Amino acid sequence: MENETSNKKNDTLKSHDPVPLTRAIFLALICKTPNITGYELMNLVPKIMNNRIRFKSGTLYSELRRLENMGLVSSEQSSTGRKQRKYQITQAGKETLKNISAQIKERVKFILNPLISIIDSLEI
Repeated sequence: MENETSNKKNDTLKSHDPVPLTRAIFLALICKTPNITGYELMNLVPKIMNNRIRFKSGTLYSELRRLENMGLVSSEQSSTGRKQRKYQITQAGKETLKNISAQIKERVKFILNPLISIIDSLEI
């Protein structure tokens, strides 16, 4: 019985953890566009996100380093032309992206949709 209660508690805690949207955006775009450079990624984000989201270069490159340190992406230094790093998603990155996607879908279904329904029903 105690194990069942602690599992429910863990599920509740997990469901309230913030969804790492920045991480999801970068992983999804790196997965969709293998060998993308940081500069290309910085320019692609606003196009894909209808100009609603932009990242400054400091945010972008620190997150890319973090993703690489976590083993979610790998990179190679370009050997020709300008020094550029090209990023690829790893298998661990794909699994993480799949998990983040499931979290997002769950929150839309069980939290955001019901909240929108309540707000829409109000006479405000």
